[in-house]
Amino acid sequence: MNTTKATSIALLLTTAATATHAGIRRHDRDDALYQALAAESQFDPTARLQINTSNGARTCSGTLIAENWILTAAHCFDGVDNPNAVALLGTNFGIAEEVIIHPSWSEGQFTAGGDLALIRLSAPIDAPTANLYTGSSELGALGYGVGYGATGTGNTGDIPNTLGTKRAGTNFIDVLGSDRGFDESILITDFDNPLRESDSTYGSAIPTDLEYQVAPGDSGGSLFIMENGQFYLAGVTSFINSIDGDPDGDYGDMSAYTRVSDYSAWINSIIPAPSGMMIVGVGMITASRRRRSC
Repeated sequence: MNTTKATSIALLLTTAATATHAGIRRHDRDDALYQALAAESQFDPTARLQINTSNGARTCSGTLIAENWILTAAHCFDGVDNPNAVALLGTNFGIAEEVIIHPSWSEGQFTAGGDLALIRLSAPIDAPTANLYTGSSELGALGYGVGYGATGTGNTGDIPNTLGTKRAGTNFIDVLGSDRGFDESILITDFDNPLRESDSTYGSAIPTDLEYQVAPGDSGGSLFIMENGQFYLAGVTSFINSIDGDPDGDYGDMSAYTRVSDYSAWINSIIPAPSGMMIVGVGMITASRRRRSC
């Protein structure tokens, strides 16, 4: 295992862009394959978020988990007291009425966990919702990452000003954050290089057919896993971790997701349990920070 000091960055992009692809792919796979995977119906709950601030627009991603609730990353709202957010799901859109930040989130402290926020929409969206994963079998599972972030390949890393189109790819969930000295409520995948095994930090060095790495703009996006033939939301995109000191999303970098199963009690304390959700354990629930949208 490579023990080089790691560097982490948020996946929030602070200026809007209008390009046409999202997420970082294998250099030897056509981008159309990633776009086609994202278009499959099981990933319909993944939304694009535009967060308007006094300093411009931010692009993030999120997941519709109830008809008027979206789960996303808390850091998308860092430094924004009165967020004005719009959620886009295909031809549907919703306006944020309220943003609720997980109480353990501290701005900029990505490796400490708690990078979650709930957005209450002003009206229900007529679109499919995701079921939350509340089990404990994420490690070793094949994850499906979905978002609207920047594009690029493992050779280039993320390319600036390339936000926009929904894209999905796969990666095995290798370890918990505690393996890297992070909070254990973080799930980690590494971006394997089909031409160089040394870029692999955890698990098999053989990449999946549509190996995937998150990029700026994917913040708050979805990590799904399948169990018993059903897709569940297991993670929320949080940050990139790098062992080469340059977290640009190239081969060898890692995607870090907030582990949904560790926060299901908090989510269910705020909204009714989404369809198909089963709580398997209840932890301590503390007060949440709420921000009213303007």
